[in-house]
Amino acid sequence: MTTNQPINDVMNARHSVRAYDGVTTIKHTEMKTILKAAFLAPSALNLQPIRALVIESPLVRQHLATATGNTSQLTTASAVVLFVNDRENLDESKPFMPSRQTAGEEHLAIAALDCGMVAMQFMLAAKDHGYATNPMTGFDHAAFSRILDLDAERYEPLLLVSIGKAATAGKMAKHKAIKSLVDFR
Repeated sequence: MTTNQPINDVMNARHSVRAYDGVTTIKHTEMKTILKAAFLAPSALNLQPIRALVIESPLVRQHLATATGNTSQLTTASAVVLFVNDRENLDESKPFMPSRQTAGEEHLAIAALDCGMVAMQFMLAAKDHGYATNPMTGFDHAAFSRILDLDAERYEPLLLVSIGKAATAGKMAKHKAIKSLVDFR
C-alpha cells in the first residue's frame, strides 16, 4: 500500500538507514509492485540490462555480510536487493540462468548509470510504501557472485540496496548548497 504522498515529499523523507527492526517481512506481491515501479526507469537505448535479485534468507544474508562489513544492514533488513548488469540481455528469459555466450565489457559504464536510475526509483517507491532503504556499493562483488552462485561471466553486481522498517529513523545527510552544484549559461 502506498502513502500517495506527492513525489517531493517522498524524496525529502527518504534517508539512508543503518539498522532495521529485524522482524518486518515484505510480501512478494508488494516487493514486485515496488520493483515494477523501479523498472519503469529509463535505460540507454531502452536496452534494460539491469536485473534484481531479492535476497530474503537470513542465512544467505549472514554469509553476504562477511563480504560487506555492513552486517546490521544485511542482517536486520527485511531483504536486500542486488542490482546486476546482465551482460547478455538477449531476451525475456528467466533471469539468473547460466551464460549462453561470453559478453564484452563495452556497456558496463552505461549499465551502471541505468542501475542508478532503477535503484533510485526502487528506493523512492519503497519509501512511498512505508519502507526505509540504504544503497551500498562497498561490497566484494566476486564474493557475492560466489555466495549467490551467479554466473560471473554474465552478471556484474553493481549495487546492493537494503529494505525494511527502520529501527531508528534515518538522518538527513549533509548536502552541498545548490549554488556549488549548478551553473547556468
